[in-house]
Amino acid sequence: MKLKPITILIGRNSSGKSSIAKLFTLLENSLMGDINEPLLLKNNGVELSADFDNLFFDNKPGALLLEFEIVFENNIRIGVGLSKKSSGYGLEISQWNYERDQVKFELEWDNTSEPQCNAQEYRNQLDGKVYECEFKGFIPTKLIEKETKSDKSSSLELNKLQIDVDYIGPFRILPKRCFNLTGQIDFRDTGVTGENAYEMLCLSKLNDDNLHKSVGEWYQEYFDNWKLIVNNNNQPYFEIQLSKDLTRTTTGNKEFRKDFTINIVDVGQGMNQALPLVVRANVTDRPESIVILEQPELHLHPAAHADLVELFAKSAKENNQTFIIETHSENILLRLRKLIVESDFSFTKDDLIIYWIQSAESGGQELLEITVDEEGVLSRWPDGVFNENIKEIIAMRRTLKAKKEEK
Repeated sequence: MKLKPITILIGRNSSGKSSIAKLFTLLENSLMGDINEPLLLKNNGVELSADFDNLFFDNKPGALLLEFEIVFENNIRIGVGLSKKSSGYGLEISQWNYERDQVKFELEWDNTSEPQCNAQEYRNQLDGKVYECEFKGFIPTKLIEKETKSDKSSSLELNKLQIDVDYIGPFRILPKRCFNLTGQIDFRDTGVTGENAYEMLCLSKLNDDNLHKSVGEWYQEYFDNWKLIVNNNNQPYFEIQLSKDLTRTTTGNKEFRKDFTINIVDVGQGMNQALPLVVRANVTDRPESIVILEQPELHLHPAAHADLVELFAKSAKENNQTFIIETHSENILLRLRKLIVESDFSFTKDDLIIYWIQSAESGGQELLEITVDEEGVLSRWPDGVFNENIKEIIAMRRTLKAKKEEK
């Protein structure tokens, strides 16, 4: 799976889209080198499963359950093989590969050796040397050659393996009528349910930076002239409001001006479900971050789907970010193809990749890669996808024809 500035995941229900989306929070946590286990089932509020057995088809103790490789833009490669512990609860790293320039390791766990303290012995398949290793997540904190007792971990650029992920799930939190700050002045993530977006807006108002202004202007342009504002007149309490100019002119050419303002709680859910997404797309200080969005189109009118994904595309290009979007919206794909043709902000065919997740003949799921050329033409397309409207129209016409024939 390649990542592009805009990476789209599509597929039928329970095809595996969410599993792929959640994978990146797992990778982020395991690559930080802070956790004692290879991976956790819950990472930064994102839950993968209730048990390791639910993640793997073959869950026999000692069997290789999962094997994968990550390739970074700096050409560093890391490969990990995971097995279920032969006794007790949890997983262990049975294979670990690393490659950077001339530095290479292909370590395989020697399960015949006795562990010394927390270290396990691994044999390098390239030269036969044995290493005592300790891991934090996927990162070796100790890599000592057994014969010379020299520590090789310092020669690895392990700090360059970290990734920065912000995941927003499909159901964003419903806003409160008013907010007060908790004292936290910096938010790393928007939050799994977008729960931090509102405090981020309040802090932006106090700091007079561009975040709340940019979000307000986007709402005004794309949500029927409703401008989102942060009201701090009753500080320390804040209100997130929507305001609209309802100026009208009578037949006598008299103008009546009224600014109508309403709390965001009192409008349709589309306006508040979109808010964390719009906030995150206007964050400009997290270059190279990976933003995971599940079903951003929920509760939105179809016309807004396209405007929202255009915002993501602009943010990806201008702020050097990657957006991985799991969606059921045809309008999202149509707007992205249109952006490639127009290329108004240098969004090209090289900035988009689509993956259709489907059942594989050999079992499990597979990713069908779909690209788009400079004319917006798809490289291929699965049969029967997004043609439901055509089927309904055909069925309707057949019914009408049958009724006419009966008469």
